[in-house]
Amino acid sequence: MKNSGQAVLLILLVVAVALGLGLSIMSQSTTDIRISQQEQESARAFSAAEAGIEDALRAITVGSGNLTVDGIDVNYEVTGQQFLEGQFKENESAQVILDGTANTLTLEWVDEGSPTENPLTCVGKTNEAPASLLITVINASYQVRRYGINACALNTSNNLDDVADPGSGKYLRKYDLSLVAGDQLVRIRPLYNLTSLQVTAANALPNQAYLISSSAQIETTKEAKAIEVTRLEPATPSIFDYVLFSGGNLVHQ
Repeated sequence: MKNSGQAVLLILLVVAVALGLGLSIMSQSTTDIRISQQEQESARAFSAAEAGIEDALRAITVGSGNLTVDGIDVNYEVTGQQFLEGQFKENESAQVILDGTANTLTLEWVDEGSPTENPLTCVGKTNEAPASLLITVINASYQVRRYGINACALNTSNNLDDVADPGSGKYLRKYDLSLVAGDQLVRIRPLYNLTSLQVTAANALPNQAYLISSSAQIETTKEAKAIEVTRLEPATPSIFDYVLFSGGNLVHQ
């Protein structure tokens, strides 16, 4: 009887362990299925939100819109930005659109805390100095004014103006550019290095960029995704800083 009782206890123990393992496996399988379903639903919501961005980009207009993608409702909003902000590569021109009225632009550039943008050396060679800026102002008669400014003391080697005024926030340098009536466009080209650049104005500018926010939610699972991108106004390549427009012809300066 004693041996029989021990055998029963052993059998019960084995059954309990097997049952525990089975329940653990079932629980893990259920969890894996749920995670897989969440990942699929998350991907669907993200794709739908991306579709909202693409729909907004097809015809940039300030305002809101909506569409349905694969049964998912998508809402997006486009907001105009009356300032220019971004990171621009060496020799990549940034463009500021003007409205022809007198104004003052404030240019702030070089992320002071970035070892790439601010290498703490001042040599007129690529990546060995914080970016200098070549600024081109074009008026309604296609007349051009040019300014050149350095973020460090390079005047003796390149004849551009050295700027010492500190920028706000993360920016190393600041420069105020005076505009006169009739000015239509400003082109800003970094030299020697890439740079973060922010351009604001004393008086409101036309929209320089558009912030697009898109969100999508799957109603049944409440899985939601949101995407935000910034689209700058289109600008001509840097090579066009060296040509004049004359009717249908391009004339080299």
